[in-house]
Amino acid sequence: MRRARGVVRSKKAVVPPLLLRTALCATMCLVLGVPAGAGDIFDRLQSVWLGLHEYSVTIEAHEVMGDQTDEHELFYEFEKPDHARLDVVNGTKSGSVILWNGGNRVTAYRKNLSFFKIHGDVRDRDLTSLRGNGILNPNMGDVLACFGEHRSDLIEREGPPIDGEPTDELALPYADVTCPDDPPSDRDITLDVLDVSKRTGLVLMRKRYAGDEVVERWELKDYRIDTPLLEAMR
Repeated sequence: MRRARGVVRSKKAVVPPLLLRTALCATMCLVLGVPAGAGDIFDRLQSVWLGLHEYSVTIEAHEVMGDQTDEHELFYEFEKPDHARLDVVNGTKSGSVILWNGGNRVTAYRKNLSFFKIHGDVRDRDLTSLRGNGILNPNMGDVLACFGEHRSDLIEREGPPIDGEPTDELALPYADVTCPDDPPSDRDITLDVLDVSKRTGLVLMRKRYAGDEVVERWELKDYRIDTPLLEAMR
């Protein structure tokens, strides 16, 4: 560092001060775990996802549709490429379990009536939330695939702390954007925001806006990475 300062102060310096400051900033960003340039947040998030085989997470969800509000706690398990289980722990439809093994069909039952199973479409109103979210929506692979298709539109910035955890923020403006898993209820979405842990690279919060209002907010916590999941997923 003393040598670098000497280069800046010397009349014979050949390294432009702006270039030197940029290099120092990049070094500090790497040391502190802060993204050094555009594209870093998305690349890191995608790298973490590609390294996962299976995971589970608790999701505390808040949704608004008109004058209706819904809050529920979900437990989500996913195994690549096409196995998932969604348990509604608290809130509307509490006790419901949904299983997905690829395609557009799911199997659902209530925990106290597990012998009585029904089969339906992943978008069936009885198997989705107030805003039409179902078992496909927590699949981070699909979310990142959609973000990647609109990479030139992504906004990367410092995120808010979540439960004391510093984050980076990745935002996708919804100008002429529709992601494959978006339910019809999400036609009013104008911005999709992911808050990513600087420490782990995992998504800690997802917020979807309709104008200035957050109409969907998912807080993701208690991740378990690459641990055996429930056999009932299959």
